Amino acid sequence: MILLVMIIPAFYGYRNVNVYYDMSKVMPPELESVQANKKLEETFDMSTTHLLLVDADVSQKDVRDMTKEMQQVDGVKSVIGIDSLLGAGIPESILPEDVLSLVKGDRYQLMLVNSAYVISSDEVNAQIDSLNAILKKYDKGGMLIGEAPCTKDLIACTDRDFTVVSLISIIAIFVIIMLVQRSVSLPVLLVAVIELAIAANLCIPYYLKQELPFVGPILISTIQLGATVDYAILMTTRYKQNRLAGKDKKEAVQDAVASAAQSVLVSGLGFFAATYGVGLYSNVAIISSMCRLIARGALLSVAVVLLLLPAVLLIMDKVIVHTTAGMKKAAC
Repeated sequence: MILLVMIIPAFYGYRNVNVYYDMSKVMPPELESVQANKKLEETFDMSTTHLLLVDADVSQKDVRDMTKEMQQVDGVKSVIGIDSLLGAGIPESILPEDVLSLVKGDRYQLMLVNSAYVISSDEVNAQIDSLNAILKKYDKGGMLIGEAPCTKDLIACTDRDFTVVSLISIIAIFVIIMLVQRSVSLPVLLVAVIELAIAANLCIPYYLKQELPFVGPILISTIQLGATVDYAILMTTRYKQNRLAGKDKKEAVQDAVASAAQSVLVSGLGFFAATYGVGLYSNVAIISSMCRLIARGALLSVAVVLLLLPAVLLIMDKVIVHTTAGMKKAAC
């Protein structure tokens, strides 16, 4: 039950933290590209542009019909293509070849879809699904491309990657601790304690309604685990040495805390100072937010190792003794 109470909040934090995928949010507002996008939105009520690659052999009539359907999709401001601009009464052959070749080649013709929705929002993702359904009806090989469709695919990929990468890092750390400590229970306890610190780190922005860059959870779940599990290993190693020396569980834990606390504090505070300074200085949001997350994670890991881990070792002493090589005989 103790392990479930530790681990479940970690996965709850991973899955519910608010993240954003629009990289324009991480750039300083004084950049020309950011100002240009803002001007487009304010002047033309246009947030996102999709690109349609339609087979060049699709008839003008089908393209116009497809355009009319797409214009009815929620949030679509306009659909622009050579056929929609010419209209039904003007053939493409009237256009000079050098003009026509800009938007229509031997294989594909290019069309633009202007959307009122912002990238990575639920609205634009639903819009992309609707546009794709219409596109495939007229051209099964047609493609909807652009920043918003790519971001939608990125969301699908990263949702899976977050889970897989977290599990891989946990399993790797588990195996390393198991081999070094020659124990089955200690890897579970140490990883669970650090995962609780990671959960607390991610749940803070979740409850404060703060958004993180999409790489935030996956980087924190690996960096904080790998960088701060050493604190827990140091504490546990001292506890194990004390138990092997014949001390009772309470004395072993007390001596472990007394001997390891200074090293854990110095290492954790040094890690915090190095990363928090970068977080304060950088004006690129993704760098500053990541450094602040790492800095806060260092403090939280120090807190759980010094305040929670000793209690866990004390409560789980009997289990540790019976599942760690050499400890059962020494403890007896």
